[in-house]
Amino acid sequence: MLVSELINRVVSPCRDAVARGLLRVGLRPNHVTVLGMLLTVGAGVAIAAGRDHWRAWAVSLIVAAGACDMLDGAMAKVGSRVTRFGAIFDSTCDRVGDAALFLGAVFYYLLLPDADTPAPPPNLTMASLAGLALVWAQVTSYVKARAVAEGGEGYGGFWQRGERLVTLFLGLGFYHLSTAVWILGLAPSATAVHRLWRASRTTPGPAGAAPRPPADDEPRGLAGVLLFRWRRLTVPFDIQAGITIALLVFVDFPAPDLLRQWASHLVGP
Repeated sequence: MLVSELINRVVSPCRDAVARGLLRVGLRPNHVTVLGMLLTVGAGVAIAAGRDHWRAWAVSLIVAAGACDMLDGAMAKVGSRVTRFGAIFDSTCDRVGDAALFLGAVFYYLLLPDADTPAPPPNLTMASLAGLALVWAQVTSYVKARAVAEGGEGYGGFWQRGERLVTLFLGLGFYHLSTAVWILGLAPSATAVHRLWRASRTTPGPAGAAPRPPADDEPRGLAGVLLFRWRRLTVPFDIQAGITIALLVFVDFPAPDLLRQWASHLVGP
């Protein structure tokens, strides 16, 4: 059995049981959605603040927000409360949470509160990578929403929201934030392109045009590898997840300010 499938089989019954309990005490899915957003905003503030005690708060708040993210959808399903507005509201709160997390990382690298010197220069490179991570988080979700609105599909890719949150969580928890920021600033671009690829092949063309064959829905060959065509609960997905987790746990990527170095060479002494 796949690792991701085993985790899903263990977690799903527990999640649904908790969701039923929350419904019985009078909570609604949108209540949990708002709570998750507020917890995520708090995590973003804690990331920006830096220092060990704030890092611990960031990790704890991300875990709590992730639990809310799982529970609100489960509550909607088990309580027969699935609505179109609920999906819109959930997605909107997710985007606010994503912005808070990555803006927190941007401010961290601008302020560098953990530096030994009292007033270190901002790390423009890492702040820019954190900003790119925010861009990819917004773009991947936007492509999906627009593709579905136009009658196509914009799903897929490895770097979905859950994977991004786990990456940031592990980077903070193992004191390898720079590793997480390098990964999230660069790798999710493949998911954005993957979703554009799918959207271009599934969105209906002009009236009367012949439908595209299903084989063209996913990238193939080298493009399929680079854009990661495999879905969750597959062996390639588990392998990719394992490699990413190993990097976050054992590797601390350096955080040189390449942009500042480049600018200094460009401007000159």
